[in-house]
Amino acid sequence: CLHCEINQLVQERMESGQTDLAELASMMVESLADLVLLAPVSEQPKLMAYALSELGHAVLDKSGAVEGGSTATH
Repeated sequence: CLHCEINQLVQERMESGQTDLAELASMMVESLADLVLLAPVSEQPKLMAYALSELGHAVLDKSGAVEGGSTATH
């Protein structure tokens, strides 16, 4: 799945020792921006808000700050 492929690429970059976290995050944000721009202009703000909300939820969920467990498929 796309999620697993992205995580594999990130892991490979991290293992190479040539990528810092800020640079990696910047590249991922740029890809997300490209994705948002594929949406119709009228939907872009809603998609951006959704993505930011999901990011916050995922960080809280994976850090254990939210009860109820992960909603991730794997």
